[in-house]
Amino acid sequence: MSERSNMLAHLWAHQRESSGSNNGGNFYFHGKDIYSFGPHFRCASVETNQQGKRAYLVTTCKYSTTTAKHMNFVRQAIPCGEIVFNTPRAVSLYKGRFHFADYREAAYAIIDKLEEIDACIDAQQRARTEDYREQVGKCLHFIGDWIAFWGLDRRQKSAEGRWLMSVLDKLRSSDKKDIAEFWHVAEISEKNVRDKRKTDKSKYRDLLDDILSRDLIQTTAVADFEQRVDRLFLDRTGDPELWTRFEARCLQQAETNRCNNELREQRRIERRERHRLEVEANRLYDSLPYEEKQKLWHEGKIITTNFYVPSELGYNALLRVYKGRVETSLGIRIKAREAARLWALVDHFHRNEAEFRHDLVLDADNNQWTINSYSDDIMTAGCHRIPYLEMHEAARQLGIAS
Repeated sequence: MSERSNMLAHLWAHQRESSGSNNGGNFYFHGKDIYSFGPHFRCASVETNQQGKRAYLVTTCKYSTTTAKHMNFVRQAIPCGEIVFNTPRAVSLYKGRFHFADYREAAYAIIDKLEEIDACIDAQQRARTEDYREQVGKCLHFIGDWIAFWGLDRRQKSAEGRWLMSVLDKLRSSDKKDIAEFWHVAEISEKNVRDKRKTDKSKYRDLLDDILSRDLIQTTAVADFEQRVDRLFLDRTGDPELWTRFEARCLQQAETNRCNNELREQRRIERRERHRLEVEANRLYDSLPYEEKQKLWHEGKIITTNFYVPSELGYNALLRVYKGRVETSLGIRIKAREAARLWALVDHFHRNEAEFRHDLVLDADNNQWTINSYSDDIMTAGCHRIPYLEMHEAARQLGIAS
């Protein structure tokens, strides 16, 4: 199926056929658009501008695991060197002209990038390792390339026959109607569906003016571009020490990462050593009589918690106090405070089994175990059957029983 989907994506990318679908029918294209699971999710489209140049609009909307595979096929199928715009916006020309709705959607794509730039500048003030200058540079190049591809920098006639101004002139307009029309943006939902509601994003008008005043929207490389992007961060945050502070956080994070890596490695070494000692101890004690092994386990000299108790004894679990906690021979640990609460119940059941009632045991890993029964001085909790004498000895060692 993946081979068919891969071929399908290539047929779409090269526009060799007018339509097609994979065997399951959940990945298909019709003309310039390719979809995943239906028309609600457009993966990408092949668009042509007024000069006959081609570009691929690839959605940035979130998607499911299966759709993610479809998106990978789409990206891999796009020929190297082609113009690619990663955007959730769907923009097309009709006979070489914009419908007004597409012209406005093209403006929304610019505002999306302004919002991303603003978020990057804000995040840089707290960033510990991420340098957002490159991401902002890509957003600025996107805006420049987007305007150049669609001819948004010049006056043009729409498909409806009305004149459309340069999109930047529209976005910089102080006319209330233009602000309502272009800065109240139709959002794109995670399912790649245009939301009927609109969000007021006119707060980014100042950012657009600032970017234009610095001559940062360019379709080709310009002198000192990186330095001017750098300056944009400093001026927008109002922090002349922004990069000095960022470098200090980077060094601090690097040191933290180094310490954490050392700690993880030390823990791995300790785990391997504990396992080695446990294997050696088990091998050494396997030949001993059960009574002697039981004594050594209670004393903590046998490390393993999964200690076998002969079935003929009528119970299957022992208890010991180890490093301030109560451990069972089946590998469960209980904190001393919880052990004290349980001992009060067990001591009561020991005196009068008829008054048994169900309860829950909270282990050291915050897992709950049900106390199922108490009969013949043996408590059953989950898979554990523990004799009273074991519980009394553990309580005595904790100092909560005489």
